[in-house]
Amino acid sequence: MKTRKTFITLAIALALVCGMVIGANAADTLKEISAYLNYGITIKYNGEVQNLTDAGGNRVYPISYNGTTYLPVRAVSNMLGIGVDWDGATQTVLLGKTGATVNLMETYKPYTSYQSVSRVISDWHDGPIFYQKSTTPENIGGETASSWLNLYNPKNNWAEDSNTLLCSFNIGGKYKTLTFKAYTNEDATLTVKGDNDSLLGEFKLTAGQTPQTFTIDLLNTKQLTFLLNNGVETYGIDIETYVFDAKLEA
Repeated sequence: MKTRKTFITLAIALALVCGMVIGANAADTLKEISAYLNYGITIKYNGEVQNLTDAGGNRVYPISYNGTTYLPVRAVSNMLGIGVDWDGATQTVLLGKTGATVNLMETYKPYTSYQSVSRVISDWHDGPIFYQKSTTPENIGGETASSWLNLYNPKNNWAEDSNTLLCSFNIGGKYKTLTFKAYTNEDATLTVKGDNDSLLGEFKLTAGQTPQTFTIDLLNTKQLTFLLNNGVETYGIDIETYVFDAKLEA
């Protein structure tokens, strides 16, 4: 098919290239141009053909302008595993790690999904116990935390799937790495998963061991899930596995 000519403003071009919306305060820096959306260009990475997409998963294409080919920044950064963000206040495209960190437990609220048993996030029900900000800090394995996730199974839990607990956070795909500490009073396996149930990390925790620190690559995942499996029936045993001091880095 013959490439059709598309007249666009630089604002639209940048929205395509960056996958972000440019604020109106940048109007003085814009210049109207005439360019081509080039459907005939094929992009290969490590020998494999790539379909470039924006943040919403929609197909995007290179732009040809004055003999130069421009590629969508977000699509290419995702393909290469490089973080990308947009600072509207300074009109800056941010590539790689920005150094900005946020506390997972104090920034995002969790949600759970169970097929056979209904569990509630609260301060007394069986299942995950979540404190976004506690006025009474918790002593976890000798360390103090004011916010934490406790994957907790009480000793009177008769549920068939009581040896497995999970809790998820929607973090929006904005982060590169997660660093957190974990502690358990019973041997357990803590698994961290991303989008589409992808495995980000799996850690063997030993009962009573000093809290361990783990760092994982998030690969810009949008849904972050902690899944605990202690491998034993929980009746008669209070099992508490903590995730705390969890920092997301952009």
